[in-house]
Amino acid sequence: MSNTEASFPPPGTPDAPEILEIRSKQVDYSRPLPGTYLTTGVRAARGYRFSKFCMSLMDVAKREALKADPEKAMAEAGLSDYEKQLIRDKDWNGMLRYGTSTFMVLKLSNALGVGQNRTGAAMRGQTYEEFMATRNVKEAS
Repeated sequence: MSNTEASFPPPGTPDAPEILEIRSKQVDYSRPLPGTYLTTGVRAARGYRFSKFCMSLMDVAKREALKADPEKAMAEAGLSDYEKQLIRDKDWNGMLRYGTSTFMVLKLSNALGVGQNRTGAAMRGQTYEEFMATRNVKEAS
């Protein structure tokens, strides 16, 4: 399977193959809640290499290598052009739609020096200040 966004139907749509394969009596997976991204086996398999790269950032040397030369670090990890672009763009929601775990997205954003609240703001399409106005702890970064 190609690792480009154009090679698969939009995640969460009724045409996405992973949606058609799921059957549940409790949840209608063909109609996910607006703004949510369903994690399925197909999607997780597609995002495995990317998630593995994010997980590797637990290692201080890997984080430092990413900060020093992001292009080299991404190439050494064997990331596709699409995966590299997700990182360059800091497209957190794109990473989730691609199949990356939320926790791995947060590991990556932290390694890139983007705090959790700034990542959350970007994911909600808000400025940091707008996002922080909705938080109970105002002084968090």
